[in-house]
Amino acid sequence: MRQTPQLKSSNDVIAFMTGNFKERDVNPNETILNSWQRSILKYGLDPHKKREVEILTSSEMQQQLQRQEDFLSIARHGVTGLAKRISNAGFSVILTDETGLTLDAKIPNSMRDKCQRSGLRIGAGWSEKQVGTNGIGTCLAEKESIIVHQHEHFFAEQSQLSCSVTPIFDPMGELRGCLNASCLGASKKKENQFLTLQMVMMYGRMIENSYFRQAYRHQVTMSIRPTESFADLIQEQLLAVNERGIVVGANRSAFAEYDSLLSPGQQLPGSQIEDIVGQSIDELLTKSKGGGVVVRSFSPKMLEEIEIGLRVPSSKLNTIQPDSRRKLAESLAMKAHPTLQQLAGEDPVAQLQIKQILRVLNKDIPFLITGETGTGKEAFARAIHRASDRSDGPFIALNCAAIPESLIESELFGYRSGTFTGANKNGMKGKLELANGGTIFLDEIGDMPIQLQTRLLRVLAERETIPLGASEPTHIDIQVISATHQNLQELISQKLFREDFYYRLNGMSIELPNLRDRADKDVLIKYLLKNLNPEQEIRVLEPASKILHSYHWPGNIRQLISALKFAEALSEDNTIEAECLPKDIRCSSIPIQNKGFIDDSTDQSKTLSNYVGNQEGQRLLETLKKYRWNITQVSEELNICRSTVYRKMRKYNIIQPNEIY
Repeated sequence: MRQTPQLKSSNDVIAFMTGNFKERDVNPNETILNSWQRSILKYGLDPHKKREVEILTSSEMQQQLQRQEDFLSIARHGVTGLAKRISNAGFSVILTDETGLTLDAKIPNSMRDKCQRSGLRIGAGWSEKQVGTNGIGTCLAEKESIIVHQHEHFFAEQSQLSCSVTPIFDPMGELRGCLNASCLGASKKKENQFLTLQMVMMYGRMIENSYFRQAYRHQVTMSIRPTESFADLIQEQLLAVNERGIVVGANRSAFAEYDSLLSPGQQLPGSQIEDIVGQSIDELLTKSKGGGVVVRSFSPKMLEEIEIGLRVPSSKLNTIQPDSRRKLAESLAMKAHPTLQQLAGEDPVAQLQIKQILRVLNKDIPFLITGETGTGKEAFARAIHRASDRSDGPFIALNCAAIPESLIESELFGYRSGTFTGANKNGMKGKLELANGGTIFLDEIGDMPIQLQTRLLRVLAERETIPLGASEPTHIDIQVISATHQNLQELISQKLFREDFYYRLNGMSIELPNLRDRADKDVLIKYLLKNLNPEQEIRVLEPASKILHSYHWPGNIRQLISALKFAEALSEDNTIEAECLPKDIRCSSIPIQNKGFIDDSTDQSKTLSNYVGNQEGQRLLETLKKYRWNITQVSEELNICRSTVYRKMRKYNIIQPNEIY
C-alpha cells in the first residue's frame, strides 16, 4: 500500500485530492470537494487505508431503536413505499438518524449478502467522521439532497456504491436523519441516478409531512400552495398554529419558502399567521367553515394568491361545539378580533363614534380613520367590516408604507401574465380585485405616491380596475376604509396629497382617541388580559395598576398589549405585580398630560412634514448625519415611517456614505 504524503498546508491537501480524483477519473463538484477536505483535515482519514464500517452490537442497537421508536413508526411507511418501487432495480433503501446510524434497511433478497458486507445494514454508522465522504454522512453534513457516486466515496471499499440521499427535518427545522437509496455496480454515469434522487426526495418529504401531522395532530394545521398551480407533494407547505394564530411548527417546504421572506431576525415559528398568508386564524376558520372548504387569500410574503386548506382536529371542535364547525369558527373569531362595541369600551368619545358608524354603515360611504400609531386603526377597520353586510366577503389590507413604491401599483391593481420580467407567469390579482364583494383597507394612505393617488381616485369613482397589461376593465364592488397617522391637510398644502382624493376617501372621519386620554383604562386592561389568557382570570395589583394608569403610552394600545404580554409571562399565581411590568414603563417619571400632550420622541417641530422643497431634503440629510444613518432613529425623529425615509432619500438623491459621517 502506498505511503500517504505529509500534508502540511491546504495547498498540499488540494494537490493530494486532485491527484486522487485524476487517478479515479472523477470530476467532483463543490460538495464532494468540501467533504474530502473535511475527511482529511478535520477527521484525519486516509483514503488509501482500509476502513471498515462500524456496526453496533445487538443490545446497543436495541437501545437506539427504542429511543427512535416515534420517528421509526412514521418513517417506516416511507421506507417501505420507496423500496417497493426501486428494489427490483437493485436498490437498497436505508433510513438513518441524525448521526448517520442506520435505523432501518430494505435490501433486495438477491443482493442481501453483498450489501451487508458493504455496510448496508441496520446498526451501521455512516457519519463522515467514521467513513469519510459518503452519501449518508455528507448529506447530513451539508443538510441537502445529494448523489455520491462510486469513486467519489472517500474510501475505495465503497467505490461500487452509488447513493442518492435526502435529509429529513422535524417540524421545528431540526435535522432528524436521512433517507438513502444505494445501488451496487450501477452505471458509470452519475446522471443516471438523478431520477432516483427525485424519488428519494419525494418520499423524504412524505415522511417529513407525516411526521409533521403526527406531531401537531392536536393543533390546527394548514396546507398552502399557489392558486391554480399543480399539486406538488415535494413543495407542499404545512404550518401548525395555536389558538392565537401564532405559527408553532412547519415542514421543510414552508421553512424554505418563508425564511428568506421574513424580516431580519424574524423566525417562522413565533410569527403571526396573518403576516404569512394575509388573513388571521379567525378569518381562516370562519371562511373555511371550520376546515370544511379551501380558502383563497393573497399572501403578503409570496406576493401572489394562495389556496389554504385547514385541518381542525376533532378535539378542538368538541371543546366548544361538538356538532358545529361553523360555531367553532365564530367563537374563535369573536375571541381573536374585538367588535365595535368591545373597541369602544366605556369611553364616551369612542362610544359616540360607534353610534355614528352604525348609522352610516352599508350606505357606500368610505371611512377615513386617523389617530396616533398603535391606537388600533386596523382593529377598527376589521370591526367595521364584520359589522357590515359584507362580513362574509374578503377583508383585504394594504399597508401603503410597507411596500416599495415600485411594487405598490402591481400590488393594488395586479397584472396579467407576461407583463414584465420576473412577474408570476400566471399573473396576479391586485388587492382591489381580491377585495371584490368585501372591504379594502388602505393603511398609511398618507404614504401613497401622488401619481398612484390619481389612478386610484379614478378607480374609486368608476368602480372599475384595469390590471397592468390588461385591456379590459374589471368591475369591483368594495367598501373602502383608509387610515393614517399623518395630517393629510398639511400634506395637501404641501402638494403631497391630492385634495380631491382626500374628499373621495373622507366620507366619514373617525379620529381614534389616544390611550392616555381614554377614561376606561381599567375596562380595556381587563379585556386585553382576558384575550391573552381566556382560561385564567389575571389580577392586577394596585401598585401595578397605578403605573399603568399614570404612564403616557406613546405607543398606545399596541404598546399596552406588549406590556401586558410581558407582565403576564412574568406573573406568578395569575397576579401581576409592579415588578412584572417592563422596566421602561415601571421606571418612567413622565407624568400623564391632557390632550395638549406632545410626546418628546415625536416633537412636532421636528416633523419632516413641516418642511418643503430643498428645506425638506436638507432637514432629512441633517437628521441622517445626526444619527449616523440609523434609519430607525431618523424615522422616529422625523415622525415618518422607514420606507418614507428611503423614498425621500431617493427623491433628494441622498446616498448613504461609508465611513464619512
